[in-house]
Amino acid sequence: MIKIICCHPIFNENAVVLSQKFKWELIKDFIPKPKDIYIVFGSHEMALQLLKIQENKKFNFGYIILNSEQQDSIFFKNKFYLQLIKLNVVFDYSNKNIDFLKSSFNIKTYSYFFFEFIKYTLPDEEKPTKEFDIVFVGTKNELRDKLFYKLTNKFPYLNIYFDFDWSYKSSEDLTKLLLKSKVVLNIPYYENNTLETHRINKAISCDCDVISYKSKDDDANEFYKDYIYLTDEEEICDLIDSYFNKNIKLNKKSYQELISNLTKLINPHFLFIINSIEQNFIKNVVL
Repeated sequence: MIKIICCHPIFNENAVVLSQKFKWELIKDFIPKPKDIYIVFGSHEMALQLLKIQENKKFNFGYIILNSEQQDSIFFKNKFYLQLIKLNVVFDYSNKNIDFLKSSFNIKTYSYFFFEFIKYTLPDEEKPTKEFDIVFVGTKNELRDKLFYKLTNKFPYLNIYFDFDWSYKSSEDLTKLLLKSKVVLNIPYYENNTLETHRINKAISCDCDVISYKSKDDDANEFYKDYIYLTDEEEICDLIDSYFNKNIKLNKKSYQELISNLTKLINPHFLFIINSIEQNFIKNVVL
């Protein structure tokens, strides 16, 4: 039987949506049962615990690890996370990550997944005022910090809000903020970065426009250019100036179109692989 567990609150909404979409139970109290397969969000946060439970149960149940970490992540120096993904099935959201896992650790990625969120559609009379012009939520690094000061100095008349303190871990709090925001920035944490589609998809689901630095994943850049504004570090201020002061806004595709296209591209193979894994696992597990 396929079930879902979530090890970090930023993936709670993704876990709920996946559970509802395919009628897979979302587990809160994790007591694994023999021959079950558990799709795991945020496994890097609890790698040791997940491994110990699996070893204690003599591997009579399996994990499908949804890897959300990029190649420069400290978790790829964590022996427990590496062991976890080597012993179990891995899915990923990025071609760049897939190539890295294969070349660096000889880990095969069996399929793709994507981050889906609830679409928040409110009647006009219930929509909150878009009080924030530009918002960024994420861990602080030098690039993000420098951009904050650059933007606040260049655009003092815009309401710019950066949160570096993990104040919006819960999906509910983040949704409230984004519904009041016009533009969400996607600024990479790592230099050799994939496109951070978790942040992007959440922002689009809340009717925000997204301005993002181009990633090192050319496939993701090409796919997302129809949904978001992609730019370079040197050109971001010009793009923001055009957006707010010259009203140059491109006709970007909607969240519904994004999810529809991702579903067509990814879900048939995603479900085929999960079904194959489940059938093979049930046959081969010795109780």
